Amino acid sequence: MAQDLVFRPRSGLRRVPGGIAGLTFPAVLVVVALGVDFRAIGDESDIATAVLATVLFVIAAPTAWIFAIDFIEAGRFTIVFASVITSFPLWYLLGAKLAQSVTRWPDWIAAYLKICVLWTITWILLLQVVSFWVG
Repeated sequence: MAQDLVFRPRSGLRRVPGGIAGLTFPAVLVVVALGVDFRAIGDESDIATAVLATVLFVIAAPTAWIFAIDFIEAGRFTIVFASVITSFPLWYLLGAKLAQSVTRWPDWIAAYLKICVLWTITWILLLQVVSFWVG
């Protein structure tokens, strides 16, 4: 009875392409959020757009809340730059770890989309809870 035994460890996809692919969701959200003109004067719909852009940015760069502390005097560029620099490695590591655990790109995409949807829903619910407490 012949069996095909393989003694090398099972490996998934390559980590670097998976990590780079893991940056797509936050990169798209940051680009959309920064597409709103911060200096424009507008009506109520522009305010709603700015609030939505802020929510998108917080979902993409979850470390942005650190700069809401009163004693940190940071400008917009500093907040955006530091948030992206501190958050994107987390997304890269997520994509890399996910690539290591699956063997096909369709499986990676399906798992990544599930994580992104759960992440977005979690942050929206968290923002709802905080807004309920604040009033």
